[in-house]
Amino acid sequence: MNDAANQKALARLLISVREEPQTLEELWQAQPMLWQDLGWEQSQLLLWLYCQPGLVRDTNSNGVERYALADINAQDEPDLSQEIAKIVQSNGRPLPLAQLKSRLPSGLLATEPMLRAAIAEHPNLQMVGPMVKLI
Repeated sequence: MNDAANQKALARLLISVREEPQTLEELWQAQPMLWQDLGWEQSQLLLWLYCQPGLVRDTNSNGVERYALADINAQDEPDLSQEIAKIVQSNGRPLPLAQLKSRLPSGLLATEPMLRAAIAEHPNLQMVGPMVKLI
């Protein structure tokens, strides 16, 4: 398979998880050629699953972990740009981007490019050098 075919196969995998939650073993057994083509081991599939936005893990009473896609329309996760605005406002003055990252609520993880994009999207936030400023 080529890269485009692999990407489509991974997208189909996510669609199948949306339709019916599956265990890691079920996902692994369903696509042996894909994993071989990607050169992945089961641990790499697990890492990829953990990195997928909207993918949730549910562990039953027997300790079996199943993967499912959360409802895309659900607004469980706070808006990153709003959280940034709250943090800068509570600080009362411009805040360095590195400090802002450490002040995010627990469970809300963001990379520097994600923070910069959220700041650019927000109408009242602005980057001034390394500082995030409320305008």
